[in-house]
Amino acid sequence: MVKAGLVSVIIPNWNGKRFLAGCLDSLQQQTYTNLEVIIVDNGSADGSVEFLKENYSWVRLVTFQVNTGFAPAVNSGIREAQGQYIALVNNDTVAAPDWLSHLVAALVEHPEAGSCGCKMLAYDNPKLLDGAGDGYRRGGLPGRIGHREIDCGQFDTPRYILGACGGAALYRKALFDDVGLFDEDYFAYLEDVDIGLRAQSAGYKCFYVPEAIIYHLGCGTTGSGYHPLVVRLSAQNNWNTIVKNIPTPLLFKFLPQIIYWQLYYFAVVIVAGRQIFPWLEGSFRALKLLPRMLKRRAEIASRRRVSIDYLEQIICESENDLYASRQRLIAQEAAQRCDA
Repeated sequence: MVKAGLVSVIIPNWNGKRFLAGCLDSLQQQTYTNLEVIIVDNGSADGSVEFLKENYSWVRLVTFQVNTGFAPAVNSGIREAQGQYIALVNNDTVAAPDWLSHLVAALVEHPEAGSCGCKMLAYDNPKLLDGAGDGYRRGGLPGRIGHREIDCGQFDTPRYILGACGGAALYRKALFDDVGLFDEDYFAYLEDVDIGLRAQSAGYKCFYVPEAIIYHLGCGTTGSGYHPLVVRLSAQNNWNTIVKNIPTPLLFKFLPQIIYWQLYYFAVVIVAGRQIFPWLEGSFRALKLLPRMLKRRAEIASRRRVSIDYLEQIICESENDLYASRQRLIAQEAAQRCDA
């Protein structure tokens, strides 16, 4: 039974014991108190479960014997949730006391929105943005808008965005009831972009709330964006997201950008990360998943309630956000070099 006004906060955890106290203490201090916290532990071997049982008995705990991945863990939490709203929180985050209050208020004020994103700041340097929502390019390459920019107020205006970062977001439970849960074939990475696109296609907007602030360490589990697991899953899910979510007219229209950006990512992981084999493995896995993704593509198309022109518009706007963010970051880095 869904409880009106209740927020079910879901935190996936895998060997994140060192982060849990900061994350849970910040949730305990929220000004919005109508919440339950569900931690889904993915077979941690660092004493996370014992630590939680001893120190945070008020947390509902779901445990797996092995690492099922982000998407399956979150889905199990959503199935357990009793709230009208679902908040997803990474274990390596610390939320400002009014974080949840602002997000709930935004969903109440914007019935057309199925989710809300927030301002994420870097935990190790709060002057830097970790992100102001998920971005997506016509070429099928995602990004976090504002990532690593100096926070100068450029993202202090509430607005609609393509989707919220799954590391800190609030969703209506009704959205998942309608469009389905996170795609468990993704395991991890891009599952939030995928559900953002699926939600937009089904008519659910996403609203960015700059007053809702959370601090994020980033790569707290894998440690690097060039970790072999990250590269393999990113390559796989880049292709999966294109296949599932880009309608046929846009697929042909975006083809030059798809070729460019996928080759660009391939080059980056080779030059910067030296991870050619994980990229090839991920792409091969995407090929094996193609029949399943094509079936889901048809399901998504059957639920589409917006025009293809609208989908093109929000993807292009999101791509423009990522481009503008990159230009600002380059300018900021150049200014810092001059000051030095």
